[in-house]
Amino acid sequence: MDFVYFILMVGVLIFVHELGHFMWAKLFKVRVLRFSLGFGPRIAGITRGETEYVLAAVPLGGYVRLLGENPFDQVGDHERSHAFYSQSLIKRILIVIAGPAMNLLLPIVLYAVVFLGDSELTPAVVGRVLPHYPAYGKLQAGDRIVSVNGDPIRTFYGLARRVEENAGVALEFEVQRGEDRLRQRITPMRSREVRPLDRIEHVGRIGVVPYQPAAVVGVASASSPAASAGLETFDVVIAAAGHTVRRWLDLESALHGNRGSLVPLSYLRPTKVAGAFGGLADFEFFEPSVAALAPDSGPAKGTARAGLELAELYVSHVIEDSPEYRMGLRAGDRLLLLDDEPLLSWASFEQRIKERGDLPHVVTWKRDSQLHRGELTLRRQSGVSKHGQVYDRHVLHIENWLPSRLDGTVPNPAPLSYALRESMRATAEAVELTVYSVVRLFQGRLTVKSIGGPLAIYEVAGTAAREGALNFLMLMAFVSVNLALLNLMPIPMLDGGQLVFLAVEAVTRRALSSRTREYASIAGLLVLLVVTSLAFLNDIERLWPRLISSAFE
Repeated sequence: MDFVYFILMVGVLIFVHELGHFMWAKLFKVRVLRFSLGFGPRIAGITRGETEYVLAAVPLGGYVRLLGENPFDQVGDHERSHAFYSQSLIKRILIVIAGPAMNLLLPIVLYAVVFLGDSELTPAVVGRVLPHYPAYGKLQAGDRIVSVNGDPIRTFYGLARRVEENAGVALEFEVQRGEDRLRQRITPMRSREVRPLDRIEHVGRIGVVPYQPAAVVGVASASSPAASAGLETFDVVIAAAGHTVRRWLDLESALHGNRGSLVPLSYLRPTKVAGAFGGLADFEFFEPSVAALAPDSGPAKGTARAGLELAELYVSHVIEDSPEYRMGLRAGDRLLLLDDEPLLSWASFEQRIKERGDLPHVVTWKRDSQLHRGELTLRRQSGVSKHGQVYDRHVLHIENWLPSRLDGTVPNPAPLSYALRESMRATAEAVELTVYSVVRLFQGRLTVKSIGGPLAIYEVAGTAAREGALNFLMLMAFVSVNLALLNLMPIPMLDGGQLVFLAVEAVTRRALSSRTREYASIAGLLVLLVVTSLAFLNDIERLWPRLISSAFE
């Protein structure tokens, strides 16, 4: 079946590309001699009117043969008006560029089909407010954003787009908080986002996310009521006082009015199993249990009086023999300070420590009510990713575990405009990613090993199809963008090379000589053969590494 998916993808992309050339040639009354899907020996064909439609044996390309396209074509006087070279310069440019243009239009259609499936979206409800961001102290978990600057907001998608587009601009938020309707003025900060291939994008951020943390607890002290009840850090509370608990906010609500009475809790405890299945794997399972919790009385929050806090800053895993391990950090430790400044979230800890990764940092943490301090310098790691990208980064060898919960969805208020807008965005993203890939390749920040060929497309086409039709369409859209930009490269034998010839003609007011075009085409063919051979070798090395290694021994 993988071969069928491969042929379907490549066939559609080639057909759309050549259809662009064909349609514009017909529009300008240029005679089309042959429309071929594939190269090499003819498998089947039919002639209709002046055009021969051919299916060829090698499905890795195609072409539209126009009258007078080749300088050596013999064109009679009665056919001269229908020859390609007799057309005006702008008409020839449009015919040449129509193929890549169709491959750029196709992804917009394909992505739109994919995004039309988003009939339900996340509501514009605040799940968490991140510390050190503009919304901190102004918005709260559970707030519903009603409008921004008077414009109604129904989904978190709409909220995110509005914030991203207004970095540094004060926005008026109308907020529904319980029974109250509030107004908050918040100015999105300009955030520097690092995208794949080290692309930099600056967008507005206020520091809110739509999901809320699950009720994963941290036990603050061994002498707390929570510890006395048998609770441990990273236990996941699923019910309290007869109420279902999905989020930390639910647990806080369940314990809010308690003033020392006994509260039954149901929880899940992650339990590690090392070397399971004869040493094949390590995994965790969740063991259910119950506890009777009696929070202290007092004015503080119920969770605080019970000795519970969100497991936001607790270390869940430390890699042995890492700088963090040698410093003394262990699973279950609670981070307190970084360079003597309080830590409010794991995300802010990672951001702050990686910003100056080459410098030593002083970390303060707590274990069983005992304070510990240590000096930490992150380890630098260099190499090449599986996608061929060269990287040089600082690595943190400790982890936190805090799953999130997302509340229900709301109907997409404008599915058609949403699909079109997102398809345009996704196509632009694919174009940018492809261009940056070429740039990074020439910069040496992406190795030639990242170049894939037909075998790579064959492999990913089958994988995407097995994952579902939408994944297959998204892959087809991305490959179509790559095909369009590849054809626009200034290499003779490609559409981009033909556009270079036409550009030279526009400047010099005369067409290039037949001999010059012939030599350029030979040079372009050699370049394509080298790149294609390299892509094939990369595919073979990735799929059958032993074959390549033995061939060069």
